[in-house]
Amino acid sequence: MKVMIDFSHSKNLPVIYHGCGNSTMIWPDLIEIGLDAYNPLEAKSGMDVIDKRRTFGHDMAFCGNIDVMKWADASLEDLEAEVLTKMNAAKGGGYIVQSDHSVPSNVSTERYEYAFNIVKNTVNIP
Repeated sequence: MKVMIDFSHSKNLPVIYHGCGNSTMIWPDLIEIGLDAYNPLEAKSGMDVIDKRRTFGHDMAFCGNIDVMKWADASLEDLEAEVLTKMNAAKGGGYIVQSDHSVPSNVSTERYEYAFNIVKNTVNIP
């Protein structure tokens, strides 16, 4: 893996690793070999981007952790709280806002747009 990371970096390309479940135990090794970002931080596996930011600082960027089950089932107020809480990990950079897994088919277009607009309106995306 380090060979692939080094090659990508030699071409000025960042490396994002996708891993399912809770792989926190190997993160120090991933950071040591130069991994740039980890995706998707599955909430249901006990991953929490705020906790990971406290533990690992900005040694590695994070992508995801917005619980797709809340997109599907939570009240709009709870969904908004989920999105805004996870966006706290973006302070200082190094966080890509996204779901923690594939968005299930029971998430309506309206709820998806609702979550998207929370992000858009919070970070002033034109």
